Amino acid sequence: SYVDPAVAFPTSWSGTGDVPKEAWDQWDEPFRVSYRDYVRIQREKESGVKAVSSALVRAGIYEKLDPAHVAASHLHMGTTCMVEHMAVTMQSRFCRFAPTPRWRNLGVFGMLDETRHTQLDLRFSHDLLKQDPRFDWSQKAFHTNEWGVLAVKNFFDDAMLNADCVEAALATSLTVEHGFTNIQFVALAADAMAAGDINWSNLLSSIQTDEARHAQQGFPTLAILMEHDPVRAQKALDVAFWRSTRLFQTLTGPAMDYYTPLDQRKMSFKEFMLEWIVNHHERILEDYGLKKPWYWDQFLYSLENGHHAMHI
Repeated sequence: SYVDPAVAFPTSWSGTGDVPKEAWDQWDEPFRVSYRDYVRIQREKESGVKAVSSALVRAGIYEKLDPAHVAASHLHMGTTCMVEHMAVTMQSRFCRFAPTPRWRNLGVFGMLDETRHTQLDLRFSHDLLKQDPRFDWSQKAFHTNEWGVLAVKNFFDDAMLNADCVEAALATSLTVEHGFTNIQFVALAADAMAAGDINWSNLLSSIQTDEARHAQQGFPTLAILMEHDPVRAQKALDVAFWRSTRLFQTLTGPAMDYYTPLDQRKMSFKEFMLEWIVNHHERILEDYGLKKPWYWDQFLYSLENGHHAMHI
């Protein structure tokens, strides 16, 4: 009571804008978990990933993988490892500045998740350095001027490091983690398993189980914003979806359509986008009373050749 809320939770970081304080009391998410249970579950996950990784490194599985598939894993590590570390900063902002204690509590678990993901990527890459020195890309990529990496940095500098809690939740939790990471983690995990890369497939699947939980921060945030500031919600999602599309056309499109061995491809990047992203996003827009982005026709057209152009 003796602290001025405007000082403790400045709007520039919380992102509450014109939403009244009492509206955030309605913010809720389904993954209510105690710290004790969180640690128990994460310990089990960690033990499983470590056991599989250790066994497969000893078995020499990596040397038998298709070189194109290996290139996809280099690309993934170079562009996502440091993004996971940037997400630690974003989740820590939720811990401190989110406008409701429920969200701040979930941000604590999200911060621990993202720390785990960073360390998993680093450990995976470090274990394979003896077989392939290109796995130093997991740390080195963000210190280069490689154009694809610069695009990744540009987007996530905005969405994770500089955005307020509300904007970050809509751009990252709702758009990237709940939508586009299905391609980067679910689809690539399936492709990796088909290619015989059980270690990487297991790593991706384990990370996705965390993403599914802390991605829930986006939905209650959108619901409150739609009630009090729908114009802002529409713009934030439109911007985040377009930038995510272009980013994943650069990263995941070539990995699925060029680097995955031909006999192991289950569906094209376009097919996966239509099933997992387009239908998913259209359903969110409809459920929350949002319009399709003004560029929707252009987006659908870009599915034909956007990622091919990126690869060229």
